[in-house]
Amino acid sequence: MKTFMRSFLFIGLTSLAWSCSNDDDTGSEEAFTITSISAEAATVGTQITITGTGFPADPAAIGISFGGVAASVSAASSTQIVTEVPTGAVNGEVSVTIEGLSRSATATFTVLTALESATYANLDAPQTGGQGEPEGGPFIKFSFATGEVTDSETDWDIAFRGTTIAVNGGVATGANEEPARNGEAGAAIQSGTFGEITTADGLSFSQDAEGAYAVPTGSDNGWYNYNPATFTIAPIPGRILVFRTHDGRFAKVEILSYYRDAPAEPDPFTDESRVYTFKYVYNPNNGETTLAE
Repeated sequence: MKTFMRSFLFIGLTSLAWSCSNDDDTGSEEAFTITSISAEAATVGTQITITGTGFPADPAAIGISFGGVAASVSAASSTQIVTEVPTGAVNGEVSVTIEGLSRSATATFTVLTALESATYANLDAPQTGGQGEPEGGPFIKFSFATGEVTDSETDWDIAFRGTTIAVNGGVATGANEEPARNGEAGAAIQSGTFGEITTADGLSFSQDAEGAYAVPTGSDNGWYNYNPATFTIAPIPGRILVFRTHDGRFAKVEILSYYRDAPAEPDPFTDESRVYTFKYVYNPNNGETTLAE
């Protein structure tokens, strides 16, 4: 009888201990939750806020990683963790570790490439003919991805000849010596300052077509005005060109000058024309439309 009671007591205590152990594990698993992350795609250095419950207030007690790459925690509360995308981060889970327990945000995080902002000076765009004569000469092609003039038959986005700008999308207009269109490029002309145009989202993009360019030609129609009193061509103030590139990405362009070295007051008799200086912002991320610098 005593042996039986001892066995019964041992089994009871063992069961109680196992039950308490499970209760502790369950409590640990429910110690914190992740409900949202402020961005599911961002560039390195971008501040990210993770929202949830049960976080410790001490940043040093929290481990964060982006695709397995450790990140620092700058601030924390019971409901929020503030961190930033670390250098070297790769696409993958955003993981939070507290007291040995790890949880991940539901969505996969995408590390974006930073926008590229640059000014291209003195792009020569010579032209033959004009003033009633047939226009000719090769179009000078430009790639936003490389930030350079290109001879590629396919990997170009816009092309210049005289005051004309072609896009690598649509069909040939019928002009002499124009390049073949084999991409998705298009143009949308916007009014505002360069800084005010922050996205390509919602814009309607035109492509080159038979007899017409996506960027209209002629004074006051597209990007420039011609002043017959001074015989000069000047970019229209507040005229921004937004382009969809040949491979479906986006860029914005402000043309600054049509004369070599961008003189403040060009002299048509001494300053060489058909030489573009323009600034641009290019978003190299597929599907991303932001153009904010």
